[in-house]
Amino acid sequence: MNKFFIIPRNLVFGNEAKYLISEGNALPLAGKDIGFLKFEIQCSNKTLNNIPILYSVKKQESWNTKYLNKHDINEFLKIYSYKPKTFLGLKNKKVHIMGILNLTPDSFYQNSINTSNNTKAIKKAIAMYEDGASIIDVGGESTRPGAIKVSLEEEQRRIIPVIKELSKHNIPISCDTRNSSTMQAAIDAGATIINDISALNDKNAAKIISKNNVGLIIMHMQGVPNNMQKKPLYKNVSFDIVKYLEEKKIYAIKKGIKEKNILIDPGIGFGKNDQHNLKMLRDLALLHSLKSHILIGASRKSIIGRITKTKPSERLPGSISLAIASVVKGVKFLRVHDVKETKQALTIWNQI
Repeated sequence: MNKFFIIPRNLVFGNEAKYLISEGNALPLAGKDIGFLKFEIQCSNKTLNNIPILYSVKKQESWNTKYLNKHDINEFLKIYSYKPKTFLGLKNKKVHIMGILNLTPDSFYQNSINTSNNTKAIKKAIAMYEDGASIIDVGGESTRPGAIKVSLEEEQRRIIPVIKELSKHNIPISCDTRNSSTMQAAIDAGATIINDISALNDKNAAKIISKNNVGLIIMHMQGVPNNMQKKPLYKNVSFDIVKYLEEKKIYAIKKGIKEKNILIDPGIGFGKNDQHNLKMLRDLALLHSLKSHILIGASRKSIIGRITKTKPSERLPGSISLAIASVVKGVKFLRVHDVKETKQALTIWNQI
């Protein structure tokens, strides 16, 4: 990637987007249902201005910048028009909810813990699916800040029976794991997606995912859960995350994983302070340059708590706010604890 990069701004939606794109007043963002009227240029080492300079996509005469020439700007802008292929048969036009099923005793959100009884966990998963989740994400290892890694045997003991039972209900299942042996066991049990916070750090992970032709979620994380929040540092967090995800995606494809089977996740709260998280959320449209659908998992996270001084049990409004703010930037996949409430918010947003 170049030293300078472009971020779409001033987004428009639906019929308005289609009209403005057809008139040449906007450019498409990941298809024609979203358009952008302006863009910002940033540097890989820093933000160029406290108050960003916005350039109109229509007025190319305003593109005389010291950062990029018109040809380079046009090449950047073309990338954003790419419409990602359908992920595992899930419709592109819809925003898809991934319901979180925690099978860990040490989750940061105690209300989401489902370790006491597999039958209750399965009922909860089915209820989330009926409430509007497209995918159920099953995890047996906590990855909250400071979490200690559990043994493979314990992780699999927690999740495999539940995945086996859920697969009988034809519910799309994602397994939240960074361990290749757990990935294979979960796939054998019926999981069709691997949600890997380590982005294929296990040397056998890519081979297993490719061989089984399942979906992959590649997430950005600086460090590991046990130390990731100890002074995270970036030159330009948005650029650094995109570069990391780009490299990981290239690696995945080289290992035989199909591009259409990949989602990307900037990893809100994973090796980032609040300012890093907020900047990445503001710059989310940048991720469309990677030509993949985007997943955001910000549900009930500590950034909401620090900003609003609330406990995890009190962070539903903030979670929904972050979900809608992500959808506004073209995000199609949301990983959440509260499926019914998020679904209702999305229904209203879509009507607007």
